[in-house]
Amino acid sequence: MKFYFRCICTIVCASLVLAFYAGPVLARKNSKRFNPLSSVVFLTSKRISPDEALSPVAFKGVGPGFVIDRKGDIAVQVSVISDIHSIECSIPSLGYWPAVLIGQDKETGIGVVRMKAPENVLKKLQPVRFSKSSRPSLGQEIIAGGVGPDGRIQVLRGICSAPRRSLRFGNNVMYDLIQTDIYVHEGLNGAPFFDKGGRLLGMGILNSRHLPPDIGFLLPSGQVRWIVNQLVENGEVKRAWFGASFITVDPNLAALLDLPAQKGVLLVKVAQGSPAQRAGFRGSDRTLRLGNRIYPLDGDFIVAVDRTPIISDSSFVDVLNKKGAGSEVLVSFYREHRLRRLKVRLGEKAY
Repeated sequence: MKFYFRCICTIVCASLVLAFYAGPVLARKNSKRFNPLSSVVFLTSKRISPDEALSPVAFKGVGPGFVIDRKGDIAVQVSVISDIHSIECSIPSLGYWPAVLIGQDKETGIGVVRMKAPENVLKKLQPVRFSKSSRPSLGQEIIAGGVGPDGRIQVLRGICSAPRRSLRFGNNVMYDLIQTDIYVHEGLNGAPFFDKGGRLLGMGILNSRHLPPDIGFLLPSGQVRWIVNQLVENGEVKRAWFGASFITVDPNLAALLDLPAQKGVLLVKVAQGSPAQRAGFRGSDRTLRLGNRIYPLDGDFIVAVDRTPIISDSSFVDVLNKKGAGSEVLVSFYREHRLRRLKVRLGEKAY
């Protein structure tokens, strides 16, 4: 009995000693973990008076960005820049440095500025870590890292109120946006939005004045990454042009319209002179009204591109963009319940 008692005492004492000595070591180790807010950048392109620094939110010429690599490249929304010849970036503990705009995407407004700093400063930059998941789940917590006019980082917490939204902004349709309950004002326009693990979920885009204060939209991290990589490499973003409008077909819509497959995209209208028209694709020529909803009928139903399955409007756009303008692709589609295939040479989307 005494033997077991001594063993237990020895184990307990050893555990206490280990906790006493290892605890601070583990704490120091954890303190070196990546802090996502260290990638947030304060961007200015105008002089800021002491009175302006007291403004409750940022304004034109002042806004956030985030570090994407250790070459000094920073992702921003170009709409926050008032003078491209007077860009300055500030990062806590690294000071203020001039920057130049190296490229911008006309469709999303994303730009990349390159910070002009010495090598010893660039080595200390903390690039964002992109999320491994395609998008947040409904109700998932989201953390925004914005800035105020005084240059201080502001943190807001919210949730994902809709994981997937496709919306029209002017003449452009933006696919697969993430909706949050965080209102994206000027201080969050271009700001990084993180998950609880500190990985980038998306970039905030400035709210329309017509939206209520509890709705904001993010460009998902996958799109942001694809865009900034093109801007860093080429200074511009080239998108493939198919030349048709289309809607997502899910299993419910497929059953309603008696379609031969459960997922894909249904062509609504084919543009005159477009690659789609030249290849022989057809849009819908009549509609079906059920209650207060109107559905297109008889348009070509696309299910694959180069044998890659198409499951939504955004997946169709992504596949075409990865193929690139000028590429010839084989499109599989149904017309009158018969599977067909056509080759189409993609054009380049004009702005």
